[in-house]
Formats: sequence, structure tokens, C-alpha cells
Amino acid sequence: MKQSQNDKHTIAWFKIAECVSRGEKERAFGVYRLLSHSFNDKAIAYQLEADIYCSFGEIEQATLLYQQAMECYTKSDRFLEAAAVGEHLIYIHPAGMSLHREMVQLYISLAMTAKIRSHLTQLIDLLAQKQQWYEIKEIVAECTHVTDINGRVQLYADIIIHADKVGCPSDVIIICIERILHDLSLVDNKKSIHNFMSLLQAYSEKLYHQALTYLKK
Repeated sequence: MKQSQNDKHTIAWFKIAECVSRGEKERAFGVYRLLSHSFNDKAIAYQLEADIYCSFGEIEQATLLYQQAMECYTKSDRFLEAAAVGEHLIYIHPAGMSLHREMVQLYISLAMTAKIRSHLTQLIDLLAQKQQWYEIKEIVAECTHVTDINGRVQLYADIIIHADKVGCPSDVIIICIERILHDLSLVDNKKSIHNFMSLLQAYSEKLYHQALTYLKK
């Protein structure tokens, strides 16, 4: 029976881990070079090489290789593997704004709403630090790709509420609310608009009435 790529990765990592535990960097890379030819999978090869560099504290080189692994996984529609690498990169570089954007896109592809919500919150925090408020409109646009309408409504509410909490200017928030309501109207689902308005009203009467004004136009 042929071994799967994941099995080969696991076996290779255990062999390399022995070298890493003994601090034998050159030997670890020697084992990697010997075994990497059998992977026939660039993503796994990049990831394993990055793991070695990371184990020896060479974060810059590891980061470049993890990014290449993530790109390869994404291009081959292995979004779960790409997301796993991305989560590790965020652990290394928690303030990586573009990385959080990629993670949002990956989790949209995986329909993992809880993960999308987590990364959206972190992304809005980073945008707030740099006061890049108009980028929040792009986040709203990304959420139009969420196919589960209930999940989309929750994400929309999260964006508006968190953006308001971190000090986003009211004109940007109003633009975002209008885009959200326009999108939900295209779905032709009065229930989704009602749910969004209810979430908005529970947080802020002011924002609720601003949204209501748009609906009455």
C-alpha cells in the first residue's frame, strides 16, 4: 500500500524532530533533503522546511517558506491545510494585517463562520490602530461571499458593532450599513434584514435609526 503525502510528512517530521531535539541543524536539513524528494508535493516540502527553520529560531526564513506553503495549498484548493499554516503564521506575526485578510477569505471558502468572526475582529482592531477606516468597507464586501445568509447577517452585525466600539467615524459606519442593507435587499429576504436590524437595535438605537432612515428612502 502506498503511503499518503500526509503519512510521509509525519514520518519525515518524526525523523527530523530527533535531529532538532539534539540541536543538529545540519543533520536535520540533510534528512529533509533526503526525504523531500519523495513528497511530490511542494506545499508539504515548503511547510516541513519552514518547520525546521522555525525550530532553530530562524523566523524570517521560516515565514517566507510558510507563506509559499500557504500559497501552494490555496492554489490546490486545500483550504484547511492553508488555514492551519496561516494560523501558525499569525502566532508568529500577530499584527499581520494582510494575513488576517487571507484568513478571512480562507475561512469563507471553508464556511467556518466562527473563525471568520474571530479574524474580522482582529483585523478591525489592526485597522483601528492605523486609522485605516475606509478599509472596513472592503471587509463588508468580502462578506458578500458568505453563502450562509444567517452567518452573513451575524458577520455584518459584528463588523458594524466592533467598528463603532473602536472609534470608526460615523460616516464610514453609515456607508457600511447602507452597503449591508443593499446586499441583503438583493437576497430578497426580509427576514435577514429584520435580523440585522434587530442586532443593530440591541447594540445602538442611534445606529438602528440611521439604518431605518436608509430603508425608508
